[in-house]
Amino acid sequence: MAYSWSEYRCYMGGRFVTGIRGFKYKKSREIEGIYAEGDEYVDVGFGNKANESEITMLQNELEAIISSSPKKDPFRLPPITIVHSYIPIHGEGRIIVDVCSGIYFKEIEKAMEQGKTFMEITTPLFVKKIEYDTTNPFNN
Repeated sequence: MAYSWSEYRCYMGGRFVTGIRGFKYKKSREIEGIYAEGDEYVDVGFGNKANESEITMLQNELEAIISSSPKKDPFRLPPITIVHSYIPIHGEGRIIVDVCSGIYFKEIEKAMEQGKTFMEITTPLFVKKIEYDTTNPFNN
């Protein structure tokens, strides 16, 4: 089943966040073909895993994060958890819950252009752990 934006919910910082305009999160792993005799791989080497994420939000959401941060500095926040939920509107299909935890803000930039009617902020995030399709968002 494909889920639409209207079926998405974001829970972050102890509340549902309605000013989310977009997001990305992914897991990756280093994989390298190992050469020896000849010109084809003889084996495969597996390296480190990594997680990446970014979130796009309205200015009011960023201001709420700043206001609730120690000394109004989001870089001083303890690690946060973001719960991404996909809930079928008509009750057909499964509820999907993905959890990104151990999150820190890597960069915050405010910008706006002439003619815009609102400010939108996209910020990259450090993510320690991503759990896909989990049932308990706070399961360690």
